[in-house]
Amino acid sequence: MKNLILTLAFLLLVSTFSIARNPDARGFDSIQANFKNPPADCWPHTRWWWPGNPVSKAEITHELEEMRAHGIRGVEQISMSEVYEKGNIPYLSDEFMEMLKHTVKEAKRLGMEVSLNFGGPGWIIGGAWVKEDEKSKDLVPTFIDLAGNQVYNGNLPDRLTKTKRSWEHFTPKLDGDETLLAVVAGKIENDGRISEKSLINLTATVSGNKINWKVPEGEWRLMAFWLKKNGISNAVDHFSKQAMENYCHFLGNKFYEAFGDEFGKTVESLFVDSFELPNLSSGINWSTGLLEAFRKEKGYDLTRYLPAIWWNVGEISPKIRFDVNEFLHETGLNVFFRTFLGWCEDHHIKGRIQAYGFNTDNIEASGKSHIPEMEITAGEKDAADWFDTRIGPKQYVASGAHLYGRKVVSAEVYTFIHWERYRETLEELKIASDGYLMAGATKFYNHGFNFSPEKIVSPTRSLPFAAYIQPQNVWWKYYPKLAEYIARSAYLLRQGDFTADIALYSPLANQWALNALNMRKWTREFEWGDLGELLISNGYNYDLINDDALQNLATVADGRLKVRTNEYKVLILPNVETIPLKTLEFIEKYVELGGIVIALERIPEKSTGLTDYRVSDNKVRELSNNLFNKPKQPEGKPVNLYGLNGSGIVDGIVMNPYGKGGTYRLKNVIDRQIWWDKRSSTLDPFLETIRKHIAPDFGIDFAYEGLRKNEGLTFIHRKLGEKDIYFVSNIQDKPNAVPVTFRVKNKVIREWNPYTGAITPVLSFCEVKDGIKVPLNLAPYESLFLEFSPGEPEAYVAKSEFIDVSATGNRGLKAVALQNGIYSLIIKTGSKEKKITTGVSGIPAPFLISGAWNMELKGENFPAVTRKSEELTSWIEDPLTRNFSGTGRYEINFTLSTGYFLKGLKLYLDLGKVGSIAEVSMNDQPLGITWMRGQKLEATHALKAGENKLVILVTNTLINRISAMKEPPPVPEDLVSRFGSGAVNQETPREFGFKPLPASGLIGPVRIITVKEVAVSF
Repeated sequence: MKNLILTLAFLLLVSTFSIARNPDARGFDSIQANFKNPPADCWPHTRWWWPGNPVSKAEITHELEEMRAHGIRGVEQISMSEVYEKGNIPYLSDEFMEMLKHTVKEAKRLGMEVSLNFGGPGWIIGGAWVKEDEKSKDLVPTFIDLAGNQVYNGNLPDRLTKTKRSWEHFTPKLDGDETLLAVVAGKIENDGRISEKSLINLTATVSGNKINWKVPEGEWRLMAFWLKKNGISNAVDHFSKQAMENYCHFLGNKFYEAFGDEFGKTVESLFVDSFELPNLSSGINWSTGLLEAFRKEKGYDLTRYLPAIWWNVGEISPKIRFDVNEFLHETGLNVFFRTFLGWCEDHHIKGRIQAYGFNTDNIEASGKSHIPEMEITAGEKDAADWFDTRIGPKQYVASGAHLYGRKVVSAEVYTFIHWERYRETLEELKIASDGYLMAGATKFYNHGFNFSPEKIVSPTRSLPFAAYIQPQNVWWKYYPKLAEYIARSAYLLRQGDFTADIALYSPLANQWALNALNMRKWTREFEWGDLGELLISNGYNYDLINDDALQNLATVADGRLKVRTNEYKVLILPNVETIPLKTLEFIEKYVELGGIVIALERIPEKSTGLTDYRVSDNKVRELSNNLFNKPKQPEGKPVNLYGLNGSGIVDGIVMNPYGKGGTYRLKNVIDRQIWWDKRSSTLDPFLETIRKHIAPDFGIDFAYEGLRKNEGLTFIHRKLGEKDIYFVSNIQDKPNAVPVTFRVKNKVIREWNPYTGAITPVLSFCEVKDGIKVPLNLAPYESLFLEFSPGEPEAYVAKSEFIDVSATGNRGLKAVALQNGIYSLIIKTGSKEKKITTGVSGIPAPFLISGAWNMELKGENFPAVTRKSEELTSWIEDPLTRNFSGTGRYEINFTLSTGYFLKGLKLYLDLGKVGSIAEVSMNDQPLGITWMRGQKLEATHALKAGENKLVILVTNTLINRISAMKEPPPVPEDLVSRFGSGAVNQETPREFGFKPLPASGLIGPVRIITVKEVAVSF
């Protein structure tokens, strides 16, 4: 998959030329073997929806065999709402459990894994068996404003208030089934705030639902706080220990009794999806007894301060909100996570959890999960970029895994890759896959596979939010190409440890102080600006680091921040106003011992929590002022870290030496609303600040290459003993020829090809000041692995004008030239350097395959189209073929002269533009499959002088067919007796009438490209 050579057929010759004194020859065999043939756990798995559970043993076996044959090695079974009017099997019924037993038995036979959604139907953790008093609950407020100097003798307020939260279920008033927790009154000041000093706990004066209260002078707000059952779903109460224990015992034992002997083997995990608990009007997650639990944990009674959760009660509001959020975080960890994970551990099975959308700190909760899972698709809904550098749930989950020592990170992949289903191509899935791999995912769960006994797709009987990766898709035959790519990549990215330079402080404490109602979006709604892109695109990877890690796990050594195997060289505080005092005290220690801290936009000013908050606030302000404004020399030899004798301002950057380390303050990094605040990579003050202390791990010489920024060449770095492994991907729609400096010193380099499993030496590189500079010639969206190992190659090519160089042994090279001319290269052997110049001739011009193309389209419910044409055009340009979805056949005969068969020439077939997959044969010999742009097929062995026959099978996407539908297909006649003919889903699919349709078919131009292999001796 080089820019000119498809590595599906291209294997470089390996010789002792490149691996002399290379320790990789020892002790690396198992990793190499597993890379070529990855274990089952690394291959894609899939979410397997059973809508209404209309399953049979025969169909379960058939679908599992289809998956296994196409590279899917595991399923996550989840029951969903019905799509048929009859023939559905009730969840957890004896018949349903029999179907699950069969699933496990067949998966075991096929060498597949099974994961089970821990609830249902649907992804909420709950079910119809959950007792009413053990279902999810909310704490909701009601209020009424009263004029003073009167006696209010009346009912407690019962009107509920709607917020702007998208997940809120609004009802206008109480229904009378609530439990009153507290009644508090407070005086409303002129500015709308409620006076803290005025807060009165009136709970004891309530009789029934009435209160008799003499309202003091002024305007007052009477507030009642209720525990209300969340009747929106059958979700279990995530904050009740008894409810969670009963839930795990009931559902877990159902599964364990049925196939517990396969727990930890075929049945590898139980799954908790992203929580996505709906809230009631203005409600927050709560449970019975939490007010008393809060008092025990925080040391004060929350009752009087409850208004501060919803209303502005002056300076205590952020303190109360933080305490409530932190309390719910700890309670959620103790009650939900530890109960569920503990049950799993007791039964020898893993708990796999999407930890976001809940009250817990996503980083810590992910780290505590046996298998943390991420989602959020690059390019989602055609809104996000393919080169997706947003800081969100993926980064929080991966960081939790790194900080708490979880090796495997799973991912729900491809959800809403487009808003409309059936549009996705294999290439798009590969691009999105790289986004997950770069974020740290090493186990993929496709989203997904819709159980269906029907042979063709029906949009109203398919789940509405997913990529469609199953036999009914027209490109299903070719999915194994992507599956093996993912399997190899996931396997290699599990080796060793993630390496990052930057610890990016998680601003969760800041968010907790601002809002207690936004737990579903804490990880998404902090304004990061372009910070993620600034770091990644300029060669710096990062982990988000939370307060728990800084306070309880981190140490400082050699000026570096260490957490387990992670060593960070710079800590960034991203626009943080509020921070726990204990965290800031550790940061001060880190800087004093040589650490570097960069505060963006502002420095911390406030502490967290109500207890002694004024004292803590003063200490935070004092520490911040010292760290960022007052130089502090260490004992002994003075430090002049910045070329200054003290703190100072250079180019708007406030710099402050402190102990053995130092700090910076920069503005207009996250908040760059004005165009002139954005700088090119070479001149950006923020990047220059980091570069003072650490060179990029993945360095591009922007000035030399004439680039203002990196638009998609990206990386992830893992350390395996003395080896460095880099995964590199060109996530942009143009080729890359820009060399990259890898911040390593190891010079024995090998390329690991995730498409083919080939491992080949890299001979072209040079040593530079900051590492090893390697030329990277990558097609659009192409990717590869590079391994850097200790040792010294006998020789390598420090500079070359050839497009590729490989070894032939006996002090010989094989160089590849694209066109005729004079070529030179520089070979280094030890300390010696030799320049070799050679002439290349005899390369013919690219050959355009033209003439009469025979095209034939045959498909499901589509009248066959046969035509002969000298022009290649997209199917969508012709009304007769616009809505064809399937595989079209092209055939042409052409004559090739003897000039293309001279010694040393190699011939490659370039198909030009294809929509979207092509399977090619030349003279009845298979050449291979192209499924990504830029791929070229070696054809030397199949071509001949004289007449040749080229056959190309081109497969497009399902959306062409679906867009032409006016109404959904009926239930097939042979299934009506079993499932009925009525439509359960009455909504018109959004894919009907979709446009513009993607380019489909063979568009070309189709050419034969010639390169020449030249022998070079030295």
